Amino acid sequence: SLNHLRQNLGLDGQFVVGHFSRLSPWKGQHILLEALAHCPDDVTAILVGDALFGEQDYVEHLHQQVAKLGLEKRVRFLGFRSDIVSLMTACDLIAHTSTAPEPFGRVIVEAMLCGKPVVAAEAGGAIELVETGKTGWLVTPGNPQQLAKVITTCRQQPEYAATIAKESQRQASQRFNVTNINQQIGQLLGNL
Repeated sequence: SLNHLRQNLGLDGQFVVGHFSRLSPWKGQHILLEALAHCPDDVTAILVGDALFGEQDYVEHLHQQVAKLGLEKRVRFLGFRSDIVSLMTACDLIAHTSTAPEPFGRVIVEAMLCGKPVVAAEAGGAIELVETGKTGWLVTPGNPQQLAKVITTCRQQPEYAATIAKESQRQASQRFNVTNINQQIGQLLGNL
């Protein structure tokens, strides 16, 4: 159960912000950590993923940043996990903090389909997936102050965040429905 998972991770009574991606400078985990330092003390982050391609120095940098900011009790490094849906569902908010535009933010869609509110860097595919104040929040890439403001708003206004999450789930369920996508592909092929 979700309560059991949160309890096992030491997240009881916390507002949990999830970040799901490999640990890499351009994925922006350092921005989330900086934002976390400006959030209420009951806001905790889980970082799901690990370094690839020799980016271990960045992981060390993140651990140093956590210590420097005094966030040791508020950040969990979970590494690569297979229970992504359960972990997302256990979060209160999902952050997508890439510093470079991504063509398609799969994590954003996954979070929406899990019924979780999303805050994303305003770049690349996120711009097409998230409408601020309707299906999530977009923030300037690399701006921890804006990110902290959205996190704090979601923490202080859970009903508002839940309304946004519900609408994003509704839209994502329609937009990324396999039947609808197959029909659209069929129409495209029929027009050739």
